[in-house]
Amino acid sequence: MKALTFAAAFILLFLAACSGKKEAASATAGANEEAIIRKNVIGGVDVRSIPNATVFKMSGDYADNVAVTLNPDGTLAYYPAPSDITVNSSPIALADGWYLNRQGLGPGSVFLTYTFEQYRNLPKAPSHEELLEAVIPGSSVTEFMTLPVSASEAFSNPEECLIYLPK
Repeated sequence: MKALTFAAAFILLFLAACSGKKEAASATAGANEEAIIRKNVIGGVDVRSIPNATVFKMSGDYADNVAVTLNPDGTLAYYPAPSDITVNSSPIALADGWYLNRQGLGPGSVFLTYTFEQYRNLPKAPSHEELLEAVIPGSSVTEFMTLPVSASEAFSNPEECLIYLPK
């Protein structure tokens, strides 16, 4: 009986380990931000959460431009593949210059001369050098904030975000 219990526990642990790899692979295989489920361990227990919505302000009118994120030394930290950019990638205008983030940009993001349409029609991502040359001088995210609502809630009801914006 003890051997049977041990075998069952081993099989359950093995299956749990395999399913985690499958979730991680599917999350990195081009899933959109709404579908990404983060796993956090709190008190030894896995807790799943949906990413919170983020909002930002820009140093200019770059709502139709693709963003990349730079490291403090000016090298690329993040850039999208053309296939990552969809008709739903452009930010949603909220109020007072705030936009709902749908591209995954952050505080270190800058904007490129490529529009969303131009970029998604590229056959492949530009080289790092080409991307850095395409940065619009002076473009940046000037303010960035995480909201206490999920990204999926915010996308389905952007007006809800307004109550969290600074007055």
